[in-house]
Amino acid sequence: MSSVLRIGVAGLGGMGRVHARNAAQLKGARLVAVASTRPEQAAAAAAELGVGGSTYDELFAAEDVDAVILAARSVDHAVHACAVLEAGKHLFLEKPGATSVAGHAAVRATAAAHPECVVQVGYHRRFDARWREAQRRVAEGAIGRPLLVLGVARDVRTPEPEDPRPTGGFLVDMASHDYDAACWFLGQEPIEVFVARQASVYPELETMGDLDNAAVTVRFDGGGIAALHVSRTCPWGHEVRVEVVGDEGSIFVGNAGSREGVTVMRRADGATFPQDYRELFADAYVAELAAFVAACTGKRPAGPGVDDDRRAVAVGVAARASAVLARPLEVGPDWPWSSG
Repeated sequence: MSSVLRIGVAGLGGMGRVHARNAAQLKGARLVAVASTRPEQAAAAAAELGVGGSTYDELFAAEDVDAVILAARSVDHAVHACAVLEAGKHLFLEKPGATSVAGHAAVRATAAAHPECVVQVGYHRRFDARWREAQRRVAEGAIGRPLLVLGVARDVRTPEPEDPRPTGGFLVDMASHDYDAACWFLGQEPIEVFVARQASVYPELETMGDLDNAAVTVRFDGGGIAALHVSRTCPWGHEVRVEVVGDEGSIFVGNAGSREGVTVMRRADGATFPQDYRELFADAYVAELAAFVAACTGKRPAGPGVDDDRRAVAVGVAARASAVLARPLEVGPDWPWSSG
């Protein structure tokens, strides 16, 4: 491998473009190629960044690529992740690593067969300064024994909902960050999930097995509980906050909405909030890629890996089915999803 990590980016949607631009500026790395299933998209990104444009297969086979950032459609992550690892390249895998338990098992098996390849999954909250400090304080016992994680994750409302099928559904794709954070804070294994869903803003999503708002409750094997509100209908911006409740106190990661007294937030308050995830977690996206490069060059252990992602995917698969069936489900089985 070159002394500088040569990186290719596969997938040029919102996150792929963020990663490509960050990789182009990253110390110890060099962006050498981008790839897309849409030739015009690959050509435009290649021209912007001054690198080569290609197909996925060409990128995975390229001899001048040491590592691949995979930011394809979530439903395609597993098959492409296996192809990257089989090509002997390090892998930065956007979350979720798969949209089924079986798909994720294939990724883990392939990763185990290629131990020379670093695999890191894109759980960027673990690299955000606020969330890292909260987890550090939980781990050092600042609130005693952690009991509950109370989380809010709201995407800004869009004029129309996205088709849930390419993402595997909102509760697998978007909410995977919340499951991962809960596992990280509690240090326990998720065992059961129950979801109450709404499709009141975008009623067409209900027949597709999806939702616009959900209350997700996850039980853990050590007695911990996560209670999460996930939403795609926030009027004022992108809002993410959390409280970790312990038997001797609480730790809060808040935002402009966490105010004393009674507060009403509306669309007009958008100026005080980031308008999407790329703005809110900009520094974390840079930090997670820097950690990946350092791991690939042997300077530090890798960040969150496939076992961390296994938990989040398994919770998401159970949550997605629980929302449709309206009953608690065990975390672990590959529960079927009615996606229209």
